[in-house]
Amino acid sequence: MGKLETIDWDSEAHLREPHAAYAIGRSESPVYPVPGKGVVMVFGYDEVLEALMKPMVFSSRNEQALLGPSINSPRCREIYARGWPQVETLLTNDPPSHTRFKKLVNRAFTREKVDALEGHITGIVDTLIDRFADAGACDFVQSLAIPLPCSVIAGQLGIDAADVPRVKAWSDAFIELIGSALTEDEQAARAEQVVAFQHYMKARIDERRSAPRADMLTDLLNARVDDERPLDEAELLSVAQQLMVAGNATTTHMLAGGLFTLIDNPAELARVRAEPSLIPNMVEELLRMQTPTQGMWRRATEDTTLGGVPIAAGTMLLLMFTSANRDEKYFPDPDRFDVGRDFRTAHVAFSRGIHTCIGMMLSRKELVVAFRRILERLDDIRLDPGHPRPRYIPSPLFRGVHELHITFRGRRDA
Repeated sequence: MGKLETIDWDSEAHLREPHAAYAIGRSESPVYPVPGKGVVMVFGYDEVLEALMKPMVFSSRNEQALLGPSINSPRCREIYARGWPQVETLLTNDPPSHTRFKKLVNRAFTREKVDALEGHITGIVDTLIDRFADAGACDFVQSLAIPLPCSVIAGQLGIDAADVPRVKAWSDAFIELIGSALTEDEQAARAEQVVAFQHYMKARIDERRSAPRADMLTDLLNARVDDERPLDEAELLSVAQQLMVAGNATTTHMLAGGLFTLIDNPAELARVRAEPSLIPNMVEELLRMQTPTQGMWRRATEDTTLGGVPIAAGTMLLLMFTSANRDEKYFPDPDRFDVGRDFRTAHVAFSRGIHTCIGMMLSRKELVVAFRRILERLDDIRLDPGHPRPRYIPSPLFRGVHELHITFRGRRDA
């Protein structure tokens, strides 16, 4: 029996710190049918990439990926009936339907539009830092990692500034429905949040119809490509939901996990302080090492093979992006944080192929701007010794910390 058979994939210890197990997986069986689970875990870079580039063989369609097990709850179904149906648009869709949505949504995410947001993002970062710079200590997650991406995506989706805190609550509800074991009461509470989000966004969509603004929601409402029909209300709500969740939760995890990594690697932190031009490459290295979306589900549509392993039609596969990003064949010394790493091989933190994250340019922009201003305005950043060392959330799909208590010296000349 190999070491893989001894791993408890559901244990809290593994879910918090999975990388040693994934290294065993890459070594023993890059494509691993988990005994007794009916699931195949895919650890190797080549194998993950192969599955991503064959969307018709390894399908993204998965009704539970939108609302999790709550779709089978009569109580939750009654709640969802008060809103709009969940539509497979981007994350859980395949061509040709997916192609239409990607073409329409791409109109809201051009490089020019993202670049034009840099000044706005910088202003948000500076406003947030102003609030805690003189205190010498803060919980970085609550002080910056959550409010920055929530504020950016809220502004683009037409969510009022006073309602930005609701973005976090709505996003958490969606994430917990698909990534956490919930009681019936907890499922129902999250379902109520889903419907509340839909009704809120429906009102914003109606406002944009009568009074367009220079934001993503208006772009989505007015998107037209070739002879494709525009997005209807249920489709707009589905796209807005996915953009809201992807646009803040993963960036929050990257900001907090990224700063945590920098603090744990003081030589690399000093290196990037001395050479700020390394920040964009540092962000790519943080994405590789942190990979906030650890993995994503696929379903085999036919009998096939992956990495030489037979896969039966209907089999569910969990593509482990975070493992692929530490594949020794492509990333030498993969557990070492190197702000100057040579990325001849691109990481898969944003997936690849037709399901490459549509918001990756916006996320990268937020990360680069935020880390640039953090390093310019805060010196001597350390973990606060008055708090326990941060621990990662125990989840097979998402990676992040709930808290990151730090101390620092604010700079008044930056």
